[in-house]
Amino acid sequence: MEATADKREAILKTALALFTERGFYGTPTAMISKEAGVATGTLFFYFPTKEELIDTLYRQIKAEAAAAFKEGVGREPDVEAKIRRVGENALSWALSHPNEFRFMEQFAHSPFVSTTAHEEGMSHFAFLEDLMQEGIRTGALCECDTWLLCSVLASSLSGLAARIMAAPDKKEREKLTRQGLAIIWNGIAVKAAADRTPANTEHTDRTKRTTKRQERSRK
Repeated sequence: MEATADKREAILKTALALFTERGFYGTPTAMISKEAGVATGTLFFYFPTKEELIDTLYRQIKAEAAAAFKEGVGREPDVEAKIRRVGENALSWALSHPNEFRFMEQFAHSPFVSTTAHEEGMSHFAFLEDLMQEGIRTGALCECDTWLLCSVLASSLSGLAARIMAAPDKKEREKLTRQGLAIIWNGIAVKAAADRTPANTEHTDRTKRTTKRQERSRK
């Protein structure tokens, strides 16, 4: 039984790496079975079609990502802190699971993932809609369609994660995280956070210094 589970896990792990690197069409099942060290017949025993293999990966990764994003959110005191925690969790997960992150990006709207798998994957993120409803109810968030707010949050975090993953060092990643999460919150909140984003603060300070130099030069 353990050997059987190991083979299935090897197929999924190998498929994940190959799909993110080569895409759907560039990853034949024969390549997956070869790289996983199993017979092609063994692969088809677990996953009769490549689409079923994609669906399995999609369901698994969506469930794992949602669980990671939700960690500790309920312990936060208000909606702003909860959304910040979701963001920090999401970015941390993306950095520690780069292949899974790329797979989710690649197949989020792919026709190779079945409608059933898409719906099941989205169901794991229903807690985000509840969070947005709480934000609207308490007056913290803009009053609009809750799934629109979820989509804005998800797409913003996706772009921010990609930028942070390309950053050269930990200090830069931390700075981008602070700036990015502040910008995201200010984009969906009814009232922008009292403390300005680091990016705006730096820009304002530079503008003030430039203005002072110009005034001195005219005297």
